[in-house]
Order: sequence, then C-alpha cells, then structure tokens
Amino acid sequence: MLTHQQILHFSTFGYLILRGLFSQSEMKALRDEVATALADAFGRPGTEPHQAGGINGDYLPLAVDRAPFSQSLIADDERTFLASAELLAGPTVPSVGIATCFTGDSTWHTRLGPAIPGLTIWVDLEPRTSESGALRLIPGSHIPDYERQLWDYCRAAPSASGFAQPDWPDWPHVVAETEPGDAVAFHAHLFTCAQGGTPRLTWTIDYLLWPGLADPDRMRLVRDMALDDVEFDHEDYDRDRWPVWREWAAGASTSSSRALAVERLKLLGVLAGD
Repeated sequence: MLTHQQILHFSTFGYLILRGLFSQSEMKALRDEVATALADAFGRPGTEPHQAGGINGDYLPLAVDRAPFSQSLIADDERTFLASAELLAGPTVPSVGIATCFTGDSTWHTRLGPAIPGLTIWVDLEPRTSESGALRLIPGSHIPDYERQLWDYCRAAPSASGFAQPDWPDWPHVVAETEPGDAVAFHAHLFTCAQGGTPRLTWTIDYLLWPGLADPDRMRLVRDMALDDVEFDHEDYDRDRWPVWREWAAGASTSSSRALAVERLKLLGVLAGD
C-alpha cells in the first residue's frame, strides 16, 4: 500500500505524514465515536485541570462494538495494520485505538523505553497548526546513537541542576500540521511533543514488532508492553462498559487479519487462549 519512497522516508527520519488517509465521512464517524465515548466515560472530557509534569487528559481504550470504525482500524484496515508491518518491516502486534482528550502540553519524550521497534499512528480530529497543538517531531531521533545523544543533551539542560532555562535553545524539529483526514505515523522511539491548542481530541494506536516464538524473553517484553499500553489505572471509568479487548476479539471471525492479530495476542499471553 505504501510506496518505496514513503517507507524510505520513515526508515530515515522516523515519521511519515499521510495526507488524506481517511475520507471526511470516515473522520466524522471517528470524531463522533471518540467524542461520544469520552463523554459517556468521563462526563465532561477536557475539564481536567492542567498539572505540571505529565501529559494531562482523558484516555479511553476504544475497541467496543458501538465504536465500529475505531474497532475496524485496529487490524481490519490495510491503512493501519498493514501499514504498520510495511513501516516496521515485519509482522506486528496491535494495541487498541485510544480515544484521548488532551488537556495539557507534553515535553519532549519517546513513546517507548525498551529497545523494541514500535509504531504510533496519530490522528488529530480537528485542524492542528503550530499554534494549536500540532505534533512536533525530531527527525532521525529514533536512530539509537542519535537518541542517546539527545538524552545526553536533555541531561545537560540547566533545569537538570535546578536552574531556570528561559534561554535554553529549542530543539530543532518539524511541526506536523494536519487537517482532519490526515494521519502521522511515527516510530515509537522518535522524540515528539505537543504544545497548545487544548483541549485536543485525538485517536491513536500503537503497533509493536512481532518478536517471534523463538525468543521467549522478547515475547515477555512485548507482552508486558502491550498490556501496559492499554492500562490507565489513573482513569476512573466503567471497565465493564468499556472493555479493552473482549468485544473486538469476539469479532475475529469477521476478518482474517483480525483473526491473525488475535492469534498473535494469544501467543503472547495478552489474550486468553481458547
């Protein structure tokens, strides 16, 4: 589905902006599903007060039957599941889609810590510019040597020694300005942040590279990461009404690609076997 040039861009710079990936009718459906789900789960999403030191917001796994488009994007759709395999150059394991209403800014960070290849597909549900919270990315920062240099740079910041840093240089980066229908695919070790434009409605999903049955240690690591990716212990919502995997996995017979994803999750131990 992706072109050679797109795959090469991702491997070199760690991200890819997919313009017009979704139609406007699909975006309306996804936005309605995200907004309805967050309102159902949290009452008034986007009202959480800003607190320093975290990425504030309301987070909700969105893989239930009453959110069919979000559910289908997990593993039924070539634009997400197949694209993740093309960009990571191997079979992948999906998480579930996450409906989010961000209420605060984020500092520079990576999505993953352990050295496991992963991919995030990020879909903002309103127009995003540099002034209104568009995703910012540091090209090439997914490459291990460059990533280590950036962490060294971070540790050298005056704030690390307890001093204010109003003049500390900004990190060179690109701003992924988007319109509804666009998506940003980026490596899970790429440095990213977002500032401004709150509250921000977003749908995201993560994919991890399938570790293979011959490496039990890597299997356990990927399993733990897959479970951690959807555990929002700090969030107060009805887990029975908003299950993570149950309804999505029950529909595996409707899609061969979903059935394959379910089988991988069972082999990992994320899902119970038959």
